[in-house]
Amino acid sequence: MYAGDNHALRVNMANIRRKIEANPGEPKYILTEIGVGYRMAEEL
Repeated sequence: MYAGDNHALRVNMANIRRKIEANPGEPKYILTEIGVGYRMAEEL
């Protein structure tokens, strides 16, 4: 993976969060797993 790929992924995830989250700074649907990646939250 290249540094540009990592940046592109972060930008895309931020754009998606802005579209679906009420407060993108405190996401409820797309969560970040440190050292792993991203995951969708389980159904509440």
